[in-house]
Parts: sequence; C-alpha cells; structure tokens
Amino acid sequence: MTGDRGSMTIWMLGLSVLVLVFGGLAIDFWRALALQRELSAVADSAAIAAASGIDEVRYRESGEVMLDPGRARALGVASIAEQELDPLSYEVATDGAGLSVSVVVVDTVELGLLGLLVDQTEPLIVRAEATASPRLLP
Repeated sequence: MTGDRGSMTIWMLGLSVLVLVFGGLAIDFWRALALQRELSAVADSAAIAAASGIDEVRYRESGEVMLDPGRARALGVASIAEQELDPLSYEVATDGAGLSVSVVVVDTVELGLLGLLVDQTEPLIVRAEATASPRLLP
C-alpha cells in the first residue's frame, strides 16, 4: 500500500495537462472556423453588392440584364472596404458574359497552442468564395 501513495496525483496532473492541450487545440480550431464564417459573410455581401452593378444603358436599350464589369468590381471592392475585417487579399471578377460576379476573400489565422505543434513557416490560410448574378424581380 505504501508504494501507491501519490499515484492519483500523477494521474490527475497528467489528465489536467491533456485537457489543457486539447482545449488549446479546440480554441485554435474554433478561431479558424469563426474567421471562415466571417469571411463568408464578407464575400456574400460583396457578391450581392457587385451583382447590383448592372449596365443601365444596355438594360434601357434592350431590356437585357447584364453586368457592367467596372461598376460591379467597384461596388464589390467598396463593400469589402466597408466591412470591419481587413482581409489578406480579395478578388472581385465578373464572368466573360457579364451574367455573374464572383468574390474570393482570403485571410490568415493566428495560431496559439497549435502553433507550437506545427511548422509555422506557412500560415494557416482561410478562404471564402461567393457568386451572385443580377436578377429582375417581378
């Protein structure tokens, strides 16, 4: 019986360290998911704003709803600039036919405990993409 003295303390200490490690990893994972969700919201709002950049002259002349690439890009970039997030990079582009616009937003995640376990020469990159097209409502 005297040889078992203190073994419960060692088990509890080991378990506590394990819980702290998994907790730190979970916080880093949660931070990456939260950033991805925020980037998705920014990309969605920028795509919707850019899709409102229709070519008004063409619409008045022919009734066709087509995007003006310059105007759509300017509206998408302005929407991203108005957000509280300052992404690492972003791209707003229309397709060749002027029927849709796509927005890609990229940012990096600052790692905490996970940074001690993985090589941090390349950062953890999070990317979100959204596509929208203009529509006429009846």
